[in-house]
Amino acid sequence: MKTLRMIGLFAALGLSVSLYGQSADVTVVVKGVREAKGKVMVAAGDKAKPQEMIGEMVAVTSTGDVVCVLKNVPVGKTNIYVYQDLNENFQLDMDEQHIPIEPCNTKEKVTIKDGENKFEIKLINVKEMMEKR
Repeated sequence: MKTLRMIGLFAALGLSVSLYGQSADVTVVVKGVREAKGKVMVAAGDKAKPQEMIGEMVAVTSTGDVVCVLKNVPVGKTNIYVYQDLNENFQLDMDEQHIPIEPCNTKEKVTIKDGENKFEIKLINVKEMMEKR
């Protein structure tokens, strides 16, 4: 009986360790690129824990769609952040009211599964949208 308990304990421990360390690749198709300049920045994770975020940048060579692959994103719920860094200063530029002036978007609470993960996110120009109101 003691042997069965030990086997069960090690099996449970092994399962919890393997689930904790699981990660997957995530393909993000960024739609709505209107200017063929700068880079598209894509990141997955929690903004409150920037050191744990997984990010990648892709040079923009044409308008339309830009595809970016994030490697080793932890399995589970996460957020995906995207912006087009038009002036390549590696930050989302904001105006004096902290409104983004570069195209951006967020997809919140997406589920990353073991295996293939693909998401589409359309860039929006927040400043332009607010001026139209």
